[in-house]
Amino acid sequence: MLSTTTTLHQCEILGEPRSAVVRNYSLGALAEMKADFCAAVPQGPPFAVGVSIGLAQVGPRIQTLALATRDKVFCLTLQKPPSSAQIKTLRKIFSNIPYLIGFEFPYTIVLLAHALGADVSGYDLSTLSMTSKRGDITTPGDFLNLKDPSASARRINERWDGDILRSDTNSTCPKPDYALRAWFTTMYVTSILLYSSSLYLRFQCWKHGSPGLAEGPTIDHTIS
Repeated sequence: MLSTTTTLHQCEILGEPRSAVVRNYSLGALAEMKADFCAAVPQGPPFAVGVSIGLAQVGPRIQTLALATRDKVFCLTLQKPPSSAQIKTLRKIFSNIPYLIGFEFPYTIVLLAHALGADVSGYDLSTLSMTSKRGDITTPGDFLNLKDPSASARRINERWDGDILRSDTNSTCPKPDYALRAWFTTMYVTSILLYSSSLYLRFQCWKHGSPGLAEGPTIDHTIS
């Protein structure tokens, strides 16, 4: 079987989808992933796609790539480096993304650019600057709690880290759920692009190409 389907659920972020369908693909199903992804993206802007990556156990190589819309996640497992034809397909997927968003994006973008052999640009939530009286915003839970104070920053961070309970000192370190990370990222940023009120945000764009990593333009938004 080249692709499988699972479902993610969440109750931490009110006003956002309670579930998302996760399609899991192997490299052999990359053409299917491209068709499914292109069919899932909205017909008109604005929309954002969250990205999260997992590394192979040996070497600085991407093993898991997750791309998420508000209610769908496309998760690719790269058992080996992609072929030239598969790289072209991946490039076409990324060419359909107007706003690629992630946490710790300078790190992610270097690996993506290496895997694709092409320039990649996107916006980094880790370098978000804002006018807020609520102190430093440092974790994914902090970002989501800023949008919705009823969202538990602690619980979101626990799920982000692999659903480890932070009060449990005996817990082993679980494997992060990259599909969930991409999904939570998209839900936060899509609300910024769709709605507006009094909170001003600035996203730093990063671009990686042949000269190396460089800062690009910002996009400014106001959100609730």
